[in-house]
Amino acid sequence: MSFMYKIGAIILLLAISNRSVAQEKNSPILKGVIEVSIQDGTIDCEFSIEEMPIIKNSLLLINTGFNIEYIRNIEDEHSFYYERVHADSIAYESFGYYIPNKTGRRVNRSLRFKYTGKFPVVRDTTRPASMDWKGNIAFNGYSLRMDGLQSGWYPVLYDIDNDKSYNKVRCDIEVVCKDCNAIYLNGQAPVLGTAAHFKNNNPLELLLYAGNYKVKNIGNTYFLNTGMADKLLKEFGNITDQYKRYYEDQTLIHYRDDITYIQTSPVSIDNAWLFVSYPTIVNVGRGENEMKESFTGESSKWARSFIAHELAHYYFGFYKSTNSPVGDVICEGFAEYLALTAVRKFDGDDIYKAALGSKLNRVEKFKPIPFAQIGSEQDYKSRELYVYNYAPIILCAIEKEIGRDAMWKWIRLILNSKEDMTNYTFMKHTLTQAVFDKEKLQKVITLYMESDMSLDNAREVLQ
Repeated sequence: MSFMYKIGAIILLLAISNRSVAQEKNSPILKGVIEVSIQDGTIDCEFSIEEMPIIKNSLLLINTGFNIEYIRNIEDEHSFYYERVHADSIAYESFGYYIPNKTGRRVNRSLRFKYTGKFPVVRDTTRPASMDWKGNIAFNGYSLRMDGLQSGWYPVLYDIDNDKSYNKVRCDIEVVCKDCNAIYLNGQAPVLGTAAHFKNNNPLELLLYAGNYKVKNIGNTYFLNTGMADKLLKEFGNITDQYKRYYEDQTLIHYRDDITYIQTSPVSIDNAWLFVSYPTIVNVGRGENEMKESFTGESSKWARSFIAHELAHYYFGFYKSTNSPVGDVICEGFAEYLALTAVRKFDGDDIYKAALGSKLNRVEKFKPIPFAQIGSEQDYKSRELYVYNYAPIILCAIEKEIGRDAMWKWIRLILNSKEDMTNYTFMKHTLTQAVFDKEKLQKVITLYMESDMSLDNAREVLQ
């Protein structure tokens, strides 16, 4: 590494540090008490949400399963008249609450809430109607799982005009669960017992996992309810650190927190998936889809690519929030592209080519429109095929044309841009800054980002 490169890296890291401070100052703070019962499926919340930025047109998102007792001013002097909307495009799981006034849908800078809810405790998952998903408030008989992005268990400020959710918050809350033996709140050490006080000045999505499960700490990584032997946990921790260091070296952005892994059962018979609420990675599944089964033997290399994808979401999803219909392409497409580069780095070209070939096979009959034509989520036709398969294929083809160094420069420009709107214009503008060869740049934009034949063009250059 040259001296000038080191100086540049230091300047960039200082800029990142300053940006993080600015984000913290602009994030709301959640205070109060939540009481839950994993046997009864009940949740009672008495919260205040404070220091919210004043936004002209905004909502507070709260899960539809909660009954609101009151929304009051922060001094607890009077209750507000409020209205609510259910906009599927914003948050399927939540109502949007607001205090109506002449200038639009508004919420005050600080408010107090009290609400309660009772949810199904699904111990029997054999009935066909049972379903589970990331934003579900899931009681499975031995634990409660609530994510911090979709479930809306705490009030989340939403900026309507800029399509921006302030779900990353600071917190000072108490969690009480009298029929639990362990309580975990995202980004903090799990607490053994029936009550825990969590305080954090670093804004995070507040995933909550409470119940009866075992906790292990190996190195700098926590493992909750995984059922893994210590030897496998140590190997798992080493793989995690390996991927993190690789991403840090390429992006010049350090991970802020240690990773926590959670294994939990779905409240359904068929559903199984991984998701991330940084710095927590959650594996939802049973039997052969549990972590201790998926990450051993022949399936381990396949499963490691999923971990690489979820770790990449620190950058695309946490560090850089996205919006607009193309925002999902950026968030998931680049996370999957990063995972493919990690596979190539640590498992070799053959495994990388096999993973890429598998994606090409999945989209063999798919007829996607290019990034430039995406105007709504419906334009994906199939979100699964578009953002997890087509998008990373296109990114791999672009890498083939512009080279790996320019590709990583593009990624760093995207991550460190201060632009609020992550639409196609944003993608094109940052790519223009990364590629100096104008002829090559125009070729990439035309063939892979704007052409109706983009998938065929990518297939040709990759094969």
